[in-house]
Amino acid sequence: TGVPLLIGSSAELARVVVALLVTLLSLAVHVSLQPFKRAVDNKLCTFVQFALTLIYLTVLLIKVCEESSDVCEAFGFGSSSNGVFLFFAIFSTITLAALLIIGTVQVVYTSSRSVPVLLLKATATRPELSLLETTRYHLFLSHIWRTGQDQVAVIKRQLQLSLPGVRIFLDVDDLSDISALETYIEKSTVVLIFLSQGYFVSTNCLREVRSSAKEGKPLVLVHESDLSKGGIALEDSRAECPEDLRSFVFDNRSVIQWHRIADYQKLSLKLVADGLLRGSSAYAHEPFDPLAKWLVFPG
Repeated sequence: TGVPLLIGSSAELARVVVALLVTLLSLAVHVSLQPFKRAVDNKLCTFVQFALTLIYLTVLLIKVCEESSDVCEAFGFGSSSNGVFLFFAIFSTITLAALLIIGTVQVVYTSSRSVPVLLLKATATRPELSLLETTRYHLFLSHIWRTGQDQVAVIKRQLQLSLPGVRIFLDVDDLSDISALETYIEKSTVVLIFLSQGYFVSTNCLREVRSSAKEGKPLVLVHESDLSKGGIALEDSRAECPEDLRSFVFDNRSVIQWHRIADYQKLSLKLVADGLLRGSSAYAHEPFDPLAKWLVFPG
């Protein structure tokens, strides 16, 4: 963004042209590469670059109109730059209003698609969420940031909707001291391991697994199989796991497939909730069911 400042102040028109070209280049790069992990960040960046493009284009046309009224009239803005300013003011207002409407519709749509509250099938009531005096969290989300951060953030958000009152540890929200990872594990009832690329290569992830084994924590395994989303083949993940931990992590455990399609994702979430609840004393007696049919989403 400092490139236009390299041009002398006497060549204001050239400065504006260069600024416009740099902004257009930046807009093209952002649209094509989508550099951020979160889609909302990419959309926000694109919107900012588009807004800058409009601003520089407006300034350019104003400068041109100041230089030549004939050119200004040729563009249909009259003989002064006032027409340019009025046109882009109206255009920007309409654009912002349209974006506001689209954003509102998206929020309403997302809300309507949110996960409903899970109920016990036998009583049509919410599950009891209890914690021992020595624990603070119902669930600890163990993952590698590079390939699992977005997915576990969704898991936490959706579980909070489907199990109101649930307390879930997620590093970006709850971690205050990286040296205390073992303490966070100790204070969690159940540990969820999100199997994605590089999980068992991470030093901190291995600390969490070893601490879970030491404390005898119940595990919930969730597998990301989509290679384009940081996934890994299950057999490769098992091979990646250190031999001394392999039996604890994988033996006699079901693995929950992580899905992004709404209806399938609800099943994934219900199975995670099943593991979370059966890890507590209140529901430890519930027999294992691969579909967790003792839990239901209403409707």
